[in-house]
Amino acid sequence: MKYKAPVIMLVLFLVFSLLTPNASHAVDDKPKDNTKNLLDDLFGGGGSKDDSEKDGKTEQTDNKQSALGQQVVEDDYAKVLAEWEKNNYQTDRFKAVIHPNLFHPGTAKAALTPASKSKGYDEDVFTWNDQTPEINFSVNVPQEGLYRIQIDYFALPGKIAPPERGIKINGNFPYFEARRFVLPRLWQNESDHFEKDQLGNDVYAKQVERSAWQTAYLTDASYLIDEPLLVQLKKGSNTISLTYLREAMHVGRITVESPEQLDTYEQYLTKNGAGGKEPDILLAYEAEMPYVKSDSYIQAVASGDVNVTPQSKSLIALNTIGADSWKQGGQSVTWKIKAEQSGYYHIAFKYTQYFKTNMPVFRKVMIDGKIPFRELSRYPFPYSADWSNEVLGISEGNPYKFYLSQGEHELTLIANPSPYQRVIQTVRRAMDELGVLNLEIKMATGNTQDVNRDWDIIEQIPDIVDRLNGIARQLREEYEYLSTLSESSPDEARNLLIGAKQLERLARDPSTIPVRFERISEGSGSVNQKLGDLLLLLPQQQLQIDKFYVYANEKLPKAKAGWWKKVMSMNKSFFASFTTDYSQINPAEEDSLQIWVNRPRQYVMLMQQIANQEFTAKTGIKVSLSLMPNEQKLILANASGDSPDVALGVTEKLPYELALRGALSDVSQFPDYQEVLRRFAPGAMLPFIFDNGTYAMPETQNFWVMYYRKDILDALKIKVPDTWNEVLGILPDLQRYGMNFYAPIADSAALKNFSLTAPFIYQQGGELFEEGGMRTAVDSEEALQGFKLMTNMFTIYNMPLQVANFYNHFRDGNLPIGISNYNTYVELTTAAPELAGSWKIAPYPGVKNDKGEIVRWAPGTGTGAIVFKNSDKQQQGWEFVKWWTSAEVQTEFGNLIETINGPTYRWNSANLEAFGQLPWPEEDLKVINEQWKWLKDVAHIPGDYMLDRELSNSWNKVVIDGKNPRKTIEDAVTLANREITKKMEEFGYIKDGKVVKKLKVPTIEDVKEARGDTP
Repeated sequence: MKYKAPVIMLVLFLVFSLLTPNASHAVDDKPKDNTKNLLDDLFGGGGSKDDSEKDGKTEQTDNKQSALGQQVVEDDYAKVLAEWEKNNYQTDRFKAVIHPNLFHPGTAKAALTPASKSKGYDEDVFTWNDQTPEINFSVNVPQEGLYRIQIDYFALPGKIAPPERGIKINGNFPYFEARRFVLPRLWQNESDHFEKDQLGNDVYAKQVERSAWQTAYLTDASYLIDEPLLVQLKKGSNTISLTYLREAMHVGRITVESPEQLDTYEQYLTKNGAGGKEPDILLAYEAEMPYVKSDSYIQAVASGDVNVTPQSKSLIALNTIGADSWKQGGQSVTWKIKAEQSGYYHIAFKYTQYFKTNMPVFRKVMIDGKIPFRELSRYPFPYSADWSNEVLGISEGNPYKFYLSQGEHELTLIANPSPYQRVIQTVRRAMDELGVLNLEIKMATGNTQDVNRDWDIIEQIPDIVDRLNGIARQLREEYEYLSTLSESSPDEARNLLIGAKQLERLARDPSTIPVRFERISEGSGSVNQKLGDLLLLLPQQQLQIDKFYVYANEKLPKAKAGWWKKVMSMNKSFFASFTTDYSQINPAEEDSLQIWVNRPRQYVMLMQQIANQEFTAKTGIKVSLSLMPNEQKLILANASGDSPDVALGVTEKLPYELALRGALSDVSQFPDYQEVLRRFAPGAMLPFIFDNGTYAMPETQNFWVMYYRKDILDALKIKVPDTWNEVLGILPDLQRYGMNFYAPIADSAALKNFSLTAPFIYQQGGELFEEGGMRTAVDSEEALQGFKLMTNMFTIYNMPLQVANFYNHFRDGNLPIGISNYNTYVELTTAAPELAGSWKIAPYPGVKNDKGEIVRWAPGTGTGAIVFKNSDKQQQGWEFVKWWTSAEVQTEFGNLIETINGPTYRWNSANLEAFGQLPWPEEDLKVINEQWKWLKDVAHIPGDYMLDRELSNSWNKVVIDGKNPRKTIEDAVTLANREITKKMEEFGYIKDGKVVKKLKVPTIEDVKEARGDTP
């Protein structure tokens, strides 16, 4: 029997999903016409079915997306520019220079810094820090048109991040990219050679900032637009406002001018004399030693390939540059080159590019700060799994000629993803359209997937087939564009074809769409997930260079070694593998402190370097650090009596497990324990305290905060919530636009661990365990209230149940607000440059108590440092732990690791003082520190894993199976208490059903008392 989804079912579904929150919790009142408006949008005005049929079915969908797909931020630059260019503006050569004395921060004139204190500028400058949110200036233009803006600036010493600003024209951001532009700093290696560690390996050069005045055009922060951004100015007076985002700088002259076209290669030759002299010369330069870089973390990379120079058979030689450290749009590397005499030269790079299979990466080529000719704006480096010579030229055998005057010059390569910009924009639009369509399907079907029901989805969404096929066609067109660009089948872009095929299959059989709509934009394997993966990969422009040549009338050396050299190199490497311990970072001496570190090599090498230079030099204690690929090795080593003296980077539960078995030293026995304890948040110590002993000290610390898209919430006039009641109160407004709130318990992992469940219990005043630790306390009324909130937000308020990747949904905008941790912060700051300035963080939502205080308890689980009990160097081990966790050392290490490896290596030190000295934006730092006042990690007791598991099972039973919350908690308590009792008997706390040894579950008050805090 065939059914048609009745309109009455839709009405009931929407009324339930949008109005129920007002009936269940004391939340802010919302307009009562939300459902009516949404139905009007869905059904084209809210008329009856008869009216719709009378007026024609097409009217039914005229306004279908007016609410669901409404844009809430500015259009992107490409779209705005296309509209502007329809006016065919002709701006004659125009140039206006605005001097610093014409800047207005607010209404008053700017107070200027004299030229004598300007670091070398030729007039007074404006010093712009976070005390000035905005500076304004006016410019008169003779005719309406498009103009570009150039700024002289000097980045002032501070944190390692570059200055960032935004721009408004006559009070508004002209396009989304105007919300943020970046003004790079300049970085250099401190030395012109690499130092060696005690094993003879090269170590990364220390990075120092090259402070200098720079001149830069305002450009897209992601560099998907590789030309200076244009702005539309009306004829006459215009007000231009620059907004402060981060980092102080001196500002000199600002220039507003007409855009200019670059010369072609033919024009370049004509200007320089096409028949110029070509000297007989071959100059080779090692690329790993650049002059300056835009980012400190564009680093030399070790390659053991026999084709690379210099090389080493067993030691680490930093002999190339780039790879993953040089992949972001706009990152530049500059080398010094020297022309012995004036004339024409060729330029070639010995490179490998195996990062984009069958697809090129692009570089903008500049000489002395300028692009010589248009063809070098987007120069392709083809896919090459092996080392190859790329001679810059029109084609193979037809190299470009570069005119160099006698003397020194600068050669610059800039990572340029702009050829992929059109594909990225198409994919983003497709994902937005699919998200809207997915929501329409849910509304039309009542969000049900009944496989036993026949659906006539075309009755509700008449144009669904055309829309699916249209999006599929766009994806195929972009794949063809990439095939042309790559001159091959682009493997990395195959997700475009996969997505197109999935959409075409759905379009061929629309009646099955209601039971397969998750294939469109939800979950693993959906079209949107495939396209989201592609969005992360396309902008990346990895390139690895060994050396480059400046030459004329000479033959280039071969990029690949001969077969005999390869055989000899392989033999040397093979025999060296029997004598080389690759986990060792320092020579193992008998009297040295043995420390195992559960971190990647980059961290451990730097730690060893600092320890040698500072800790050993100061104390005389020798230290040998080793890589520990798996911390479970500690358990095996302890069982065999071969454990190290100290271990670093251990996860929060391992110290408890080892301490329970008597393997760790109780560091609270040391006389200066109290002093060290004050370095950390009290709640961070709870997992490391067991049975009145302390068995680890915090090393790193996580944070959980609320992330929100400021641009979207501002456009929707939604206030950032402070409590869970306020969160529930904004849901109708979000859901009206096809958006929602992300609670981390919706993580796709099957086990909802303590870090996800405990905050709800703690915030209501509940606890996980009774004070004596012999049973759980989650059956208290306070804990039960927390559990109900944890489940009601899904069963009543329709928050998403499963979110595979919050970062992707946050970036796309369909989850513009939610709770997440440190990892998401790093992802957003490093992998979503287009969102910079458009998102912010706020404290974790809490519960208002009887005193009016908002209780925000949340976890901050990090890693710790432990000292082993069987070590004969426990005191020395403690001295190292004290030194390593000190504010001074943590600050130094955090800044160095980020300077060398980039913001993806942002160090989240558990030392509160050190954390504040690392390059966190001040605004974010305040939020994190505020949340850390409410940091409360879970203390461990024997058998607690069962409660962890049963709380997760209880959530699933209530949310997925519809069980009663109180009954499921009662069942969970029975199972958890049974396991706790069993483990207490095993470890000697209970005998014959009686408690024979008391166990104290640590509290924050206990830690504060141990620190000597005054009440």
